[in-house]
Amino acid sequence: MKFILVVCCLVAAVVARPSDKYTDKYDNLDIQEILENKRLLEAYVNCILDKGKCTAEGKELKEHLQEAIETGCEKCTEAQEKGAYKAIEYLIKNELDIWHKLTDRFDPSGKWRKKYEDRAKANGVVIPEEYMKLLVILMLLAVATLALAEESKYTDRYDNVNIDEILNNRRLLVAYVKCILETGRCTAEGKELKKHIKDGMQTACSKCTQWQRQGARKVVKHIRENEPEYWQQMLTKYDPNGEFKSIYEPFLESDD
Repeated sequence: MKFILVVCCLVAAVVARPSDKYTDKYDNLDIQEILENKRLLEAYVNCILDKGKCTAEGKELKEHLQEAIETGCEKCTEAQEKGAYKAIEYLIKNELDIWHKLTDRFDPSGKWRKKYEDRAKANGVVIPEEYMKLLVILMLLAVATLALAEESKYTDRYDNVNIDEILNNRRLLVAYVKCILETGRCTAEGKELKKHIKDGMQTACSKCTQWQRQGARKVVKHIRENEPEYWQQMLTKYDPNGEFKSIYEPFLESDD
């Protein structure tokens, strides 16, 4: 008799124990349809935030949402768990403002929000605010790259100098050559040329603007053909051992 009483008590306890899962009454809801319908989505959100009327399934969701967030949907059915993560990832990716409103209400400390966002990111979801941070970083890198590129080029301040006029006026040409050889006075553009001529020879004019590259070839060709002694003096000063000839000669012969 005692045994029967014990069994009856155990049966009663099992029957009386509350279900460890939420009701599956609404598991057939089309989550995707709700998420992609702004009007429907906002209606559910307003219900959850106590800002609007609730449908039966809305009430059920609101009743268990806090617990589900804090337990990782522990009592959800399989369909509910899949739907919950689908909804979370959709909101993070497409409706970040709604996601923030929900987490501000149900997770003000941000403890669970971070876990869900980390999971979303692990699944390839790019969070818009993270995307914006990435864009800012990329923009800063682009600006830095452009700045470095500008710094790595010689100034184009004198790119409007009329080279043909100088080459056709021997007095002007010789004045520039003497500046470069440090045997005469320099104009501002002459100083700029002298400052970079050795580097230009050693790097095949890699820091030159396109105008400067074309101008350098034209000037050297003219000096070689018409002022060979000055050309030799320039080589003696800036490349006495012919160390960089294999660098600047191919550049002078090319026509890029």
